[in-house]
Amino acid sequence: MTTALLLEQLMTHPRYGELVEQLRAHTPVHALDQADAATVDALRITTTAGRDVLGSDAHPATVEQTPGWLRLGLLDAFTAWLTGRASTCFHAPDPARPQPVIAAAWRPGVVTCSACVHLVALPRGSAADRTCDACGHRCAGPEHGDGIYPGMVQFGPLIYQYGVCGDCRPPVTTSGGPPRATESAEHDHPRGTGRVRPRGRRGHGRGRGRR
Repeated sequence: MTTALLLEQLMTHPRYGELVEQLRAHTPVHALDQADAATVDALRITTTAGRDVLGSDAHPATVEQTPGWLRLGLLDAFTAWLTGRASTCFHAPDPARPQPVIAAAWRPGVVTCSACVHLVALPRGSAADRTCDACGHRCAGPEHGDGIYPGMVQFGPLIYQYGVCGDCRPPVTTSGGPPRATESAEHDHPRGTGRVRPRGRRGHGRGRGRR
């Protein structure tokens, strides 16, 4: 069983919240403070990108209500970064020094710092740019009523981007939970080129549709 599947089982366990509190109680204070600060920064980036790029707010999302393909992709990217299996940008973001990091469903195995998000960009109008990350459907385009709906999920310091067709749009929930997800509005910009950064700098994002 992969590390991502093990983490998924842990997160869906009824005592997950209790286990998290026990782990936090046994984690050195300085490490906990760094991890919490990185998580706050990642949430700020997600919120800013959702508002400025996707035209929406970030919403709390439960693990159970996050589609399996999205949940496993997110957790695979997260565990790949934690275990050193992921390819990174030249800044080499290190889990031992937590900071916001970016991954994308269409670039599996790649994790970058927030300044190098362009490394997961897709060429404008390319086949990959029009392909649903959930089912593989190649969308005809919003002018045909068949656009890509971009979104992102934040889990701890990791921000995971994705794009889906209309049939695969995950629901947005207002329930409490570890991940946070964004909704998007119609856009003409390419998916995955957002320069989302801390401290509220405006991004230029890519995607079409709603999440």
